[in-house]
Amino acid sequence: MRDCCLGILIALILVGAVQPCLAEEFSGKLERVDLETVTLVGSNSQKFVLQVNHDNRKQAALFLGKWVRVDFQSDKGQPPVAIRFRPCQ
Repeated sequence: MRDCCLGILIALILVGAVQPCLAEEFSGKLERVDLETVTLVGSNSQKFVLQVNHDNRKQAALFLGKWVRVDFQSDKGQPPVAIRFRPCQ
């Protein structure tokens, strides 16, 4: 019984120690769409510039001038990259 509990405890520690690479989120008004970047303005006038690939740029263009929620991923030393655009609700 003690070995079983110890095994479960170790498994929980290992699962808790692993940090998945999750996307982050930002909500703001889509102000500008360029060839490689999009610019969002948050509710506190904070500007946020994200890298965007060709397919996501087309998706972003649909939300130009509207409030949007953007999922992005940022790697250390690299600029954040937009993954998905969704309307704010």
